[in-house]
Amino acid sequence: MKQKITGFHLDSENHWVADLECGHRQHMRHDPPWMERPWILTEEGRRSRLGVELECKRCDEAGRAVAEAVRKALISAAQQAYEDGGMSGLCAEGRWDLALDALGAADLSEAIRRALEAK
Repeated sequence: MKQKITGFHLDSENHWVADLECGHRQHMRHDPPWMERPWILTEEGRRSRLGVELECKRCDEAGRAVAEAVRKALISAAQQAYEDGGMSGLCAEGRWDLALDALGAADLSEAIRRALEAK
């Protein structure tokens, strides 16, 4: 997920780190020949990169974790509703309708909160 650079700071080993709008951070090393970022070495160069978007791997990981948690919560809600419908004597079509209704009514906030806390 792309996030804008909002600032820079030095880490404990004197490596430059970009501060991203999402709150995550990303190292910006100038380490030729592997990484060519001579702009990171000057104040003017760093200033010129403010607002530039970087791919935030931590946001991507959190997004995948949330998607998986939502998927599991929806499957669980649908399965539970389908089983409850069967226990209530509903036919297969009625059970299916109940399961679909459960998908729309599912409260996903707890699953999302847990997924984000794990990241």
